[in-house]
Amino acid sequence: MIWTARASLWRFKIGITYFCFARVKVKFEVGVLVLFQRVITAVLGVILVLSALWVGGVFLGLLFAAIAVVSTLEIGTMMKIAKTSAESVVAIVFAILIVLWPGFERFWFALFYALLVLTIVRRESFSFSGAGVLFAGALYSSYAFRTLLDLRETAHGLAFVMIILIAIWSTDTGAFFVGRALGGRKLMPEVSPKKTVSGAFGGLVLAVILTVVTGLFMLPHALNDWGMLALLGAIISVSGQTGDLVESALKRHYAVKDSGWLLPGHGGLLDRFDSLLLAAPIAYHFIIWFFPAYIL
Repeated sequence: MIWTARASLWRFKIGITYFCFARVKVKFEVGVLVLFQRVITAVLGVILVLSALWVGGVFLGLLFAAIAVVSTLEIGTMMKIAKTSAESVVAIVFAILIVLWPGFERFWFALFYALLVLTIVRRESFSFSGAGVLFAGALYSSYAFRTLLDLRETAHGLAFVMIILIAIWSTDTGAFFVGRALGGRKLMPEVSPKKTVSGAFGGLVLAVILTVVTGLFMLPHALNDWGMLALLGAIISVSGQTGDLVESALKRHYAVKDSGWLLPGHGGLLDRFDSLLLAAPIAYHFIIWFFPAYIL
């Protein structure tokens, strides 16, 4: 009797151990698969962006326009706006024109007025507040790429766009590894629970270092401007991290985990370009104002 009870207890313990081990194994395999997807997607994305950046011109413009369109649609999806609705079409056309037509910056009001008209025509499903959010979303998704195209066409534009991208990528990398290694106080847990103060500082430091190094390699006489390059790196890093938080707040407002599903292991395009969308325009104007000798 006692032996039978003990045997049953041992079988129970073995079963529990096997079950726990199987769950750990499944979680590990899923984690490896997700990591593999993230790495492959990131590598292919970097190759595509850098290739388009090197070629420039129409190819780069079309790539940026496509990213802006998808990002705008992702915001519309969060708002529960159908992709084929009149307001989505207006927002898409606006995003394309902002990216591909430099002079369209003078006609931004056209989008807002068109959306206001739709609040009358489609008053049962599209409101004034929706018009305001969609207008902001379309502008938010497209203007950064217009500034990058303008910057690319300058004398040392390739170098400066590379600096912006490297500063953004190094900020993400530094924040991830330093944050995981040191942990500590959360940056803004109510907006993005995983981000830490140590990670933000680590990303900032790495971005400053790599911005200076990239500038020294790609810009003539950059040694004389290393201090301004360091400041540029800091501005890109801080504005990029702010852009990340802006998108996190947007997703939290609409109660979604990812902006989309297009990129395996990453989510949507907005999830990948959120930092750039805020950092690029700020960096563009800083470069125009404080690096005029490289722009002419």
